[in-house]
Amino acid sequence: MSEAGMEEQESLYERLGGAYGIAGAVDVLTERLFENDTANQNPVTAEFHEEHDPAGFKYLVTAWTIEHAGGPEVYPGRDMEAAHDELEVSELEFDVVRTEIKATLYHVGVPEQEVRELMNIIDMFRDEVVADKYRDESWTAP
Repeated sequence: MSEAGMEEQESLYERLGGAYGIAGAVDVLTERLFENDTANQNPVTAEFHEEHDPAGFKYLVTAWTIEHAGGPEVYPGRDMEAAHDELEVSELEFDVVRTEIKATLYHVGVPEQEVRELMNIIDMFRDEVVADKYRDESWTAP
């Protein structure tokens, strides 16, 4: 098989640089999220950030991303709905985090195609992350 054919078969996980590439991006993302004033306006989120070491958050986000990008099944956490249920995430908060994810991917040099693919994965979980009371049924992915 030609090299071009093999490249087409690489998973998003592989194209993001595997575990090390994903972990590096998540490291930057975590710093951005823990410092984002808008994301931390939610008192439950702010309390979470104050009470938990970022290392655990980084581990879970890295493992989740590895698994959902086509890497090995390593995520030990709860499903997205259960993990975010008590946070009462609004549409705005989801969008703020989404924007930080996308900006981080560009910042660390992820190519456009991979950014789009990962953002599509993130968007698939909007309904599981955003609290029912905030859900905008008219929203569609960009």
